[in-house]
Amino acid sequence: YLRAGVRRVILGTAAVNDRDFLEHATADFGDQLAVGVDIKDGKVAVNGWLEKTSLDAFDFCEYLQDIGIGTVICTDISRDGAMQGTNRELYRNLSQRFRMNFTASGGVSTLDDVKSLAAMKLYAAIIGKAYYTGAIKISDAIEAAK
Repeated sequence: YLRAGVRRVILGTAAVNDRDFLEHATADFGDQLAVGVDIKDGKVAVNGWLEKTSLDAFDFCEYLQDIGIGTVICTDISRDGAMQGTNRELYRNLSQRFRMNFTASGGVSTLDDVKSLAAMKLYAAIIGKAYYTGAIKISDAIEAAK
């Protein structure tokens, strides 16, 4: 996809299950790669969130940073679609511990969530269900993130 002109590719399960592939792809494509780190009970989940691995999410993020990954899309599975707010503690810990760009995913349901994530200097946030239900307007979210 990248050789065909796509600007960025997100790797998920393949990044967890095939480290040789991930390391070669990172060496070849660098900042054009992002890695999805889906977290359930502190562990990385794969295969569409169906399988929780024994891999600690923070250890995996450290590995990603060490090999040169610059962008991580991090989903707290327990919050996704629940409209109960994002896991601010998780994103605060990630942003303080690592130098990578983190996109928060899962539970972003109010403008207060957006403001809080922006204050932590997160790279981005994914607003899903809150947008579809009308709880957050994109124009308001953009303004809140400034």
